[in-house]
Amino acid sequence: MRNRKGFTLIELLVVILIIGILLALIIPNFVLFQERARRSSVKNNMHIVQTVMEAYATDHYGNYPLADADAFVIDEVLGLAPYFPGGDPYGISGSPICGKFPTNPYNAVMYNFGDYEDLLYGEASVFTTDVPGELSSKRTDDEPATPYEDLECNSGMQGEVDVCTYADPNNGFVQEYGIVGYGRDILNPMFDKDPTDPEIRIYFVLHN
Repeated sequence: MRNRKGFTLIELLVVILIIGILLALIIPNFVLFQERARRSSVKNNMHIVQTVMEAYATDHYGNYPLADADAFVIDEVLGLAPYFPGGDPYGISGSPICGKFPTNPYNAVMYNFGDYEDLLYGEASVFTTDVPGELSSKRTDDEPATPYEDLECNSGMQGEVDVCTYADPNNGFVQEYGIVGYGRDILNPMFDKDPTDPEIRIYFVLHN
């Protein structure tokens, strides 16, 4: 009796077909998992910014930085930089120490480093409002309509985080803020669909 050596052409084609089907099923899910991980990282960066904002307000009688201030400039000790992780607003002998800005998960570059001005604030941002309470709106069916509905990524880069503000018209101090971040879609801040009505978007917004 002759022993078989190797596989027949049909057997090889069947194996290749099975592998192709498995890859077609796995690759889209892998891309989706990767995007979810990046979105989670952007949300974490938003929480860092919120913590920084609140820490600054604690040291400044409840006031946030002025809307026209370069609050997010790296190495700018008069702004928010000393309140990021690793920083110290009091420092040594009264010299503040700047903290480390978070990293954009889409390009692995530190926010506001060099030409990557992804982290914006106040008038440098894509949105300021003169309507108190508007920045807490998250749903597209809210009245008045959420200000984030038509908000687009300013730098055109995924992973951007924007701080939108409402300032006191009398003294310019920021009283309210809304923090938004962008994932795959740079034409809209990150949002989920309302399970009861897919036409309604619920934006992921951090606000005071």
